[in-house]
Amino acid sequence: MKKRIFAFLLSLCLFFTGCSSAGTISTYTMVVDRMPSNLDPQVATAPQDILAITNTFDGLFEYVDGEIVPNVCQSYTVSPDNKTYTFTLRQDSFFYISSKEKQVVTSHDFAFALERILDEKTMSPYRKDFENIKSVQTPDDFTLVVNLIEGDSAFLSRLCMSCAMPCNEEFFVSTKGAYGLSVKNTLSNGPFTVNYLADDGSYATLIRVTEKQGGIDRIRVSLDKKETPPETQYNNDSISGYFADGDITADGTVIDCSNSGLSMYFDLENAQLANKNVRTALAWFCLGMKNSGANLDMVNQDFSIFTDSITLGESRLNDVIVPKMPTYMSQNPKEMLAQAYSELDTNKLENITVLVPNDTKYSVIIENINQLWQKNLGLFLTLEYLPSAEIEQRIARGNFDIAFYSYKPAADNPLLFISPYRDYHGELPGYIDRIDSLSGRSDANSWIAGAQNIILENALCVPMCTDHSGYIHKSYFEGVQINPFGNIVNLKYATVK
Repeated sequence: MKKRIFAFLLSLCLFFTGCSSAGTISTYTMVVDRMPSNLDPQVATAPQDILAITNTFDGLFEYVDGEIVPNVCQSYTVSPDNKTYTFTLRQDSFFYISSKEKQVVTSHDFAFALERILDEKTMSPYRKDFENIKSVQTPDDFTLVVNLIEGDSAFLSRLCMSCAMPCNEEFFVSTKGAYGLSVKNTLSNGPFTVNYLADDGSYATLIRVTEKQGGIDRIRVSLDKKETPPETQYNNDSISGYFADGDITADGTVIDCSNSGLSMYFDLENAQLANKNVRTALAWFCLGMKNSGANLDMVNQDFSIFTDSITLGESRLNDVIVPKMPTYMSQNPKEMLAQAYSELDTNKLENITVLVPNDTKYSVIIENINQLWQKNLGLFLTLEYLPSAEIEQRIARGNFDIAFYSYKPAADNPLLFISPYRDYHGELPGYIDRIDSLSGRSDANSWIAGAQNIILENALCVPMCTDHSGYIHKSYFEGVQINPFGNIVNLKYATVK
């Protein structure tokens, strides 16, 4: 029986440790809530899988200290019309087949990865992110040419995504549909590779396969039984780092990774939720937590659709763009719903399910909002509790009605928050095209502000609050990278003092 992949990262509740049971400081030990089960970059969406892929694969580009930097890409050029990207690859990136055998990564491996994303048979959830690709060419083993249908200022950031990691076609075919689902059927080119998996799935070890002066040699992963809070584990040196909400009082190096906010999302293909008055009646109780009845000391109110990490030029976007309060917030939600019923020729909403994350502190707030919907609007909607990762997958597939979800953008680009609504309001396409043409320049501010106000006024998305979080680790580790766009932990460059 093939052993399942037990890599070394979990989703948003990831804890790390510095001193291993083996007693060597060059071993980075951690405990995880649950082990990843899919290391196929082109289809994996669960946060713990993406974190594992980040550390076992190298892409053309990656985020380091919040900046996009080349990785396997040695250099690149962009055509004057911003539609053709030509990448020259390093010739020293390898797939590690075994401790003694390796195979060079070529342009064909990156081309095949992009082709897999675009192939409908793959059913990649990232297809929409790359559907702007017109063609991919490989003039030689170390040159990759990507032709776009339209210029895309976010294209390099898309190449930092886990789905853009290389895939060797010959190896992929040899797995017969099981690519990424076991150690045997995974071929990665990053600095670490899975070395040992316990039969009971309780722990795993990974070893470094590339040389790095002072780098971590081994990673040990243990399944967290949650018997002891992470702060206690950290203080007694059982772990060397963890994600924490709010103020961090423990000693160590703290990295700010605030990049999430609770919002309410609608399936705009649902005929009932396509009605603006239905959405605004529901949103009246949620926008910025203003009428939610929630204890506002527990959260940071947020009226912006953008998370705090999004920048424009040298400034945080939320510092320079103040959203306009929607007019529906001064109206009566009962009257809005009554108008919706008249427009829909009905007297109630039917078969509406609300997805609620069961792994965050927000479930109590959402339950309170549901009670307000019942009391004030006479709405009795079905609540379905799911892990955040499953809610993300349901949203990506369009398999939902209403969902509360803490969205973490994959890149520093405001269009990621605007583009999904292009087809649901007549003015948005013009705003989106204008923002894209300005490519992050400060004079895009007014267009970004305008697009946000359209989304808020029409309740296409309903921002509620932001969550402050940080990652703390023992100070004897240096170079630990936290990419706020998904809370991705990158240990490739970590060293030990």
